[in-house]
Amino acid sequence: MSSGKHMICDIKDIKNHQLLNDPKQITRLLDYICQTYDYTILQKSAYEFAPQGFTTIYLLSESHISIHTFPEKNYAAIDIYTCRQYPDNQVYLEIYNYLIQQFHADPTQQPTIIDRNFT
Repeated sequence: MSSGKHMICDIKDIKNHQLLNDPKQITRLLDYICQTYDYTILQKSAYEFAPQGFTTIYLLSESHISIHTFPEKNYAAIDIYTCRQYPDNQVYLEIYNYLIQQFHADPTQQPTIIDRNFT
């Protein structure tokens, strides 16, 4: 039996440098994803690093979303895991394509999507 899907994103060659180093914009982006896909936010936590970059984690009733930005490398690591029982990867691919568009990153990149199982 499945415990959900887990999407791991290594988004490289990001052209939207403003988004990459703006926790408030990332919060709006993650809030939009949660609202669009009906994920319930239980708690948010963020930390800004000096001189740049940050980590934001959303604890969801469905599991979690995390993002770690590396502006100096034009890179973001994003992790989304939910216990929702999706029949395929379509929802995750929609979210990934939205992220690629918002970051102005290369659309040929692909995420890793793992089916998590209890057994």
